[in-house]
Amino acid sequence: MAGLSDQDVDIVIEKFQTKVSISEKPELGNHYEPNTSEPIAQPLRTLDEVLLWKPDEDGFNVATIPLAKRTEAKVGKPYTLLCHDMMGGYQEDRFVQGVPKLECYRYYHWQYLDMFIYFSHYFVTIPPPSWTNAAHKNGTLMLGTVITEWNDGAERCKQVFASESAYKTFADKLVAIAKYYKFDGWLVNIENPIAATHMPQMVGWVEYLTKEMHTHLPGSKVIWYDSVIIDGSLKWQDMLNDNNRVFFDISDGMFLNYTWNEAKLKDSVKNAGERKLDVFVGVDVFGRNCFGGGGWNTNKAMSVIRSNNLSAAIFAPGWVMEKLGREQFITNQNKYWGILDEFLPTHGVSSLPFVTYFCRGYGEQGFRNGTVALVKSWCNLSAQQIQPTFLQVPQDTPDGKTGHQSMDHCVKDGFNGGGSLLLRGTLGQGQVHPYRIFETGIVPSHQLLVSYTVKCCNAVDACVYLDLGGDQGRVILWTSGESAEDKQPMSAYGLRESEQLDPSKLPVSKTTAKCTAYAPLKEGSHKNMQDIVFGCDSSSIHCIGWQTRHYLLPTSAFGEGAKIEEMGVLCFPTESDPPKMDYMVRIGELKIINPDSLKNSSTQVSNLTMVDDSWHNILPHITNVTDQASFCCTLKWDYPYEAMHYDVYVSGVNRDPNHNRDLATSEVVFIGRAYANLFRVCHLLAPTVNGKEGQLEFKVQPSTQEGFVAPLAAATRIRVAYS
Repeated sequence: MAGLSDQDVDIVIEKFQTKVSISEKPELGNHYEPNTSEPIAQPLRTLDEVLLWKPDEDGFNVATIPLAKRTEAKVGKPYTLLCHDMMGGYQEDRFVQGVPKLECYRYYHWQYLDMFIYFSHYFVTIPPPSWTNAAHKNGTLMLGTVITEWNDGAERCKQVFASESAYKTFADKLVAIAKYYKFDGWLVNIENPIAATHMPQMVGWVEYLTKEMHTHLPGSKVIWYDSVIIDGSLKWQDMLNDNNRVFFDISDGMFLNYTWNEAKLKDSVKNAGERKLDVFVGVDVFGRNCFGGGGWNTNKAMSVIRSNNLSAAIFAPGWVMEKLGREQFITNQNKYWGILDEFLPTHGVSSLPFVTYFCRGYGEQGFRNGTVALVKSWCNLSAQQIQPTFLQVPQDTPDGKTGHQSMDHCVKDGFNGGGSLLLRGTLGQGQVHPYRIFETGIVPSHQLLVSYTVKCCNAVDACVYLDLGGDQGRVILWTSGESAEDKQPMSAYGLRESEQLDPSKLPVSKTTAKCTAYAPLKEGSHKNMQDIVFGCDSSSIHCIGWQTRHYLLPTSAFGEGAKIEEMGVLCFPTESDPPKMDYMVRIGELKIINPDSLKNSSTQVSNLTMVDDSWHNILPHITNVTDQASFCCTLKWDYPYEAMHYDVYVSGVNRDPNHNRDLATSEVVFIGRAYANLFRVCHLLAPTVNGKEGQLEFKVQPSTQEGFVAPLAAATRIRVAYS
């Protein structure tokens, strides 16, 4: 597919004419940042805003990632809820398309969480889509917040609870909001007294809201915060008792206030009966009158909570950044969650497609196919991928020898996104280093297409393993094969099945008592897969040391009733008698997908259009640029499948916005990545034409949720002629 021209492929081209008329700034309304026109997430601040809210008016803020299926902890294990309260909410994360900076608050320990609440002190808090996308990708529910406080809150409650009709209208709006923005429920936090005459309506509202959420969003949750009691007084109980249990009985759970003691927890256990796991004991990380004092002592509170087998609600984890600063945030974040690890049951993702580049949603630069595509820092949690289940701690080798090992995320190099998984250690003779990475529960009911991308050094290689449940053993995805490609059966997908190997001949076979092994695809099958992955002739792509191995595993690779329960990596020396050596192995990608998805790999977007276009003077912070005008617009399109993302390109400009370099106007340059089927072009510098006609051409290249890239040469495009 290399070198295709417009005449070689069937390309959909839309055309648009615009006149350059300079205005001071875009006029788009409150869903956009006033000066830059970037789309932003925001709360609903008043009751009128809630009641007047309509769907289909805020597409940029709709989450796009469905909730992944997940492994579940053993029956009777308590839950963990995290309540975000980072500097009041809506900080850098309000910018839907991300920000050009690294030092933002971000979260990636999703394996510990059952629910994440996006919290602010605004009336109705709608989670920014980036948070919902990241949570859903890792199998965690995302909740918004309804809060009333002080005199303003009391006045709103008077209006909402004035009648059954009023509270049902309000609840219906909350259901519609959650359904439109695709998040999974509400924290209800009423922190002002309620008139006794309004209490029946408030109880009715909580009950009705919970029922309607369950009806319209199956699996959703409504959590009540321990605040108002049955007589309408604002009296935090720090426990479940007869004063507040009416709200517990009609909701999905109660978030206890933070100033509890162990006696109150024991009483809560008795009062909850069979629903004790629906009691979420509050822990304030800032330690405000909280058991143990929060911070690095949060584990003291967690120890008491878990000793009573109650669920936990951890509040304000932004303490790690707010109190300790941004410079060492990642180090402190990992330390904090490492301290809590023993108290937090984990879960992994168990649905297909299972695709991860290990990106955490930020980077010092951006990578595509192993090369740098973006040379500036960035943060966008919509880009976050499935995160490892297991902590980055040294592990003993299976032969009992304690060679040094560590596993961490690294932003210095990556295959796609903002970084990669970095495995480091010291290997001696005869050693193999195993790294447990993912807990999962994938049931292989059909052939599986598996791939991984590695970068190795220092005479060390790596392979991926899949551990099966019960006595099924381990599947090793080895690095090479023995027989010619044409010796393997041809599949219905135009690919040869992977060759089955004798595992006893492999140096990693001693890592498990029972295993099977398969070789990667070769020659034509490997080339076909690479072409699909890159959306072009893969021989033209130079991945700078990264190597991708593809496997088409037959159903016979998995016994009846088998389940993939764990995925990991084995690092081993490539020499038969190596000296003791230090090594680094980077894992840039891991995929397990249904090969049926190959048929959608080349589908392009359709109905590409442009709205809200305008021209402006160059923004003040841009200097040393002349003979340019600033162009803004919104691109919209349709796509028939769920996408991982869409890359947006332009030609007709003479400055590269991501690399700060001069261009020929004929060059096609990457300008941004969308996670929904629309993209805001913000102040793109276009050459002034001095009475002539200029032309910009935008292209949108989709990537399927399996990570297959449609050919850029055939991408749908829109041409904008301006004068």
